[in-house]
Amino acid sequence: MQSNSGLLRWLKVPFLYNAFQGAVGGSALRRRLIEKHVRAKAGDKVIDIGCGSAQALQSLPDVEYIGFDINPEYIAFARRTYGSKGTFVIGDTHSFRGDLRFEGADIVIALGILHHLDDQDAEDCIRFAHNALKDKGRLICHDACWIPNQGAFSKYIMSHDRGRNIRTEQQYREIAAKVFRNVHAWIDTRPMRIPYVTIVLECEKGALHVSGK
Repeated sequence: MQSNSGLLRWLKVPFLYNAFQGAVGGSALRRRLIEKHVRAKAGDKVIDIGCGSAQALQSLPDVEYIGFDINPEYIAFARRTYGSKGTFVIGDTHSFRGDLRFEGADIVIALGILHHLDDQDAEDCIRFAHNALKDKGRLICHDACWIPNQGAFSKYIMSHDRGRNIRTEQQYREIAAKVFRNVHAWIDTRPMRIPYVTIVLECEKGALHVSGK
């Protein structure tokens, strides 16, 4: 679930969203995240869940990229901007279940996605990623995160995020652990120019399990 009230609705416009991200330090954060945690190599297959305007491509090497988003304006922008550098499609994780294009990935990224989803949809998203990955493939998630003793201004800023399902580290871990055996997490208390807290989840597909279908 997300809020699109007031000024937040303008963030659905690709140009304005990209400008906002640049202003608050989100673009630099994305570059650091991709370098440190995504660690894609040339030739890797990368699936980008909720790709937005596909800005991740600016920091990725020459990969086989497939990005999807429910916002047709974002996808149109990505196609105009990046053309043959990737495949960009409209839809969500429910739309593409069973679609052979979303199999055999080395890396799946979901940047700023889980805090827009309730627990069931978040688990479904993570399970989609698990099914899309090769063995030893990795899912990288990046989201807003509550921490103990968080500053009042940071709480205020984050409470006005479009995503209405910000969680604690433990809550994110618990959802991811329903699907992945190997889950690692990192908290960043100063990721951008504004008071904000984020978490990175790095989940590796192993021989485990998956509870439920």
